[in-house]
This record gives sequence, C-alpha cells and structure tokens, in this order.
Amino acid sequence: MRSVTWVRRNLCTIVWALCIAGILTGVATAQQIIDGVAEDGALYRFIVPTTWNGQLVVYAHGYVAAGTPLALPNTPLELAAFQALTGEGFAVAMSSYAENGWAVKSGAHDTGYLRRLFASRVSQPNRTYLVGTSLGGLITLDLTENSDDEDRQYDGALVVCGVVGGAPLQFRHSGDGRVLFDYFFPGVLPGDLLHMPNLDFSPGSPTYTAVAGSLIAGLSAPGQPTLQFANVAGLPGSTADEIVYSGLTLVGDYLAFNELLGRTNGRNFYDNTRTVYSGSANDGALNAAVKRYSADKAAVKYLARYYDPTGELRTPVLTLHTTQDPTVAFSQEAKYAGEVAEEQASRFLVQQSANRYGHCNLKPQEILNSFQGLFLWVNYGIKPTGGDVTVP
Repeated sequence: MRSVTWVRRNLCTIVWALCIAGILTGVATAQQIIDGVAEDGALYRFIVPTTWNGQLVVYAHGYVAAGTPLALPNTPLELAAFQALTGEGFAVAMSSYAENGWAVKSGAHDTGYLRRLFASRVSQPNRTYLVGTSLGGLITLDLTENSDDEDRQYDGALVVCGVVGGAPLQFRHSGDGRVLFDYFFPGVLPGDLLHMPNLDFSPGSPTYTAVAGSLIAGLSAPGQPTLQFANVAGLPGSTADEIVYSGLTLVGDYLAFNELLGRTNGRNFYDNTRTVYSGSANDGALNAAVKRYSADKAAVKYLARYYDPTGELRTPVLTLHTTQDPTVAFSQEAKYAGEVAEEQASRFLVQQSANRYGHCNLKPQEILNSFQGLFLWVNYGIKPTGGDVTVP
C-alpha cells in the first residue's frame, strides 16, 4: 500500500504541474482592474480575474529610494508574477505606500488596509495571502506577527528575499560596511557615517566610480584590502566581479542609512562600541583604529518598532532567499528561525533557498513553486519541504 507521504508528494506534483501548464500556455485571462488613491495618498490597484477563485494575494513591494515618485509595483518579475497568479484565478491587491524610503510604518498601514478596502469594493475573500519582497518581506512579517487573533486577516505569507533579521540587524550591517570601508580605503568617501552628504551613487557617478575603482584596485594592491574588507564585512561572492559588486552594494546602503537618520531626527541608531571585528590581516590594528559610534536609545527604539520581528507566528509563513544575497544577507534567515523557535512556533515556518548570487535573483518558477507550496499548506495541510529549491 502506498504511503501518505507518497500520495502527498504526488498530489503536489500533479497540482503544480497543472498550474505551470496553465501559466505556460500564455493565454490571456479576462480581468477587472480597479485603481484608486487612499486617503493618505497611497496608490492602490486590485486585479480581479473574471474566474476569481475567491482567494486574494496582498502584495508588499520592496525598498524604493526616498524622493522617487510614487508608483505601483511594476518590475518585470512582479508583473510576471501578477499575471501568473491572476491566470490561476487569484485576485491581487497592491499599494505604492504613501511614501518611499524606509517606509515600514506607512507600508504596513497601507498594505494592511488593502484587504478591508478590497472587501468593500469587490468582495470578502475566503482566503488571504501576504506576499512581500525585500523591505516588503519585513512589512509582511510585521503584519503577520501582529495580526489580530480574533479576526485573523491572513491565512499564510510568502516572504521573498526579505529583511527577516529585522531593521536593527540590517542597519548594523550597513553601518559596519561604512566604517570598515573607511578603514580599508580612507579618504575615498566624504564625511563619515553620520555626516554623509546625499551624493549620487548611481553607476557612472563620480562617487560610484571612485568606490568601484578603489575596490578593483584593492584586489591586487599590497595586502589585498578588498579581500580583507569582504572577509570582515561578510560579503558574498565567489568571483572578483561579485565581490566588488557586493562591496558597492554595501557602501551604497548609506542612502537608506541617511534617510533613516532623517526619520530619527538625526539621532544615531547604530552602535559598534562593543563590536569586535575579525577576519583582517591584523585584527588588533583594525579594532584599535576603526571609528566607533554610540547609539541613542530613542533611535534604537524607533528602529525596533519599524521593525524587528518577534518570531510570534500563528499562521504559515514560507521564506525564499538566495544564498549569496549582497543586499539582505542570507544569514538573516537563521536568525529569524531562532527567534521563531524561541517562541515555540517553528511549526508555522518553512525556509527555502536558491543557490545563487544576487538580491531577489530568483527564477519566476522558483517563486511560483514556493507560492504553490504555501497554497497547499494553507488549504490542505500539506507542509512544504524546506531547504534548497533551486531550479536549474
């Protein structure tokens, strides 16, 4: 007699094979698009297929630089995912948020508002899933962990390359990146961590070119400072190009760092007074000379509020992350797993990974496979398998 495990495994294969077959046909799905503007100025959109299955996907987008005009999510990967979901009968709700930048507060408010607004303008969904990428993944955890037990708004969540380790850990890493870069490459960047002008750091700009040139030259300079910097900062990358790009990404994080300082009224949320750095050619010299900063308690509190995940899960959450992510370190996944375990909620968490370099450098099929796993978990109690889910 065939086991329950065999039946479940093959049910997953059959159901998802049907989903993929439908997606790959490329047949356009008739749908209704409802656009609007929320009271706080956030743009929103509902996409409702004619053959709606009664289930809603609420999407939270990633970080967009402060000052960028508000716009609905529209990257090629996002548009492909929306088309695939609506093609399978799911409705999709999304928001621009009322502001850009480290918009965890407004992002959680505006994303949380979508389900209620959808219910009033379209219909009450019988299932609601949260899907968030990058910063949107952190917003997704905020909404999931703080969902009202008596009125459970979300049945499951998919977090893609998300800041699952929390804002404090993310900005500790970016702060370390700046002070370490200044140590290994003094004078390349103007100012310091707390006094950095908002320079253009787009590819080809003078600042970007100077940092890139330093990192490239440092690969072969005496002592190989680029490799020391990468080792101490924990930069991912298996080739010289990847290491340089990871360094550029980390240094470029000052844009978000500066913007967040504005949200804390200039109060410093970064602290490395007790950090012991290791991995350089001379750790003693490094720890003696690297610049130190002491954090303001109010600023630390703000960063934890927006947002440091607690691990208090009560509904299924599936995370998907590339193993060599230069923007949101893959190691954040282990930290979050530990927090969930401390809350005795590990039964609600599955973590999957794709063995690849890059932030959100995932194949559409990998994301759709993970969402299918969440769907089966929520609707049929078939918990997906964690670990490597790389699609060749």
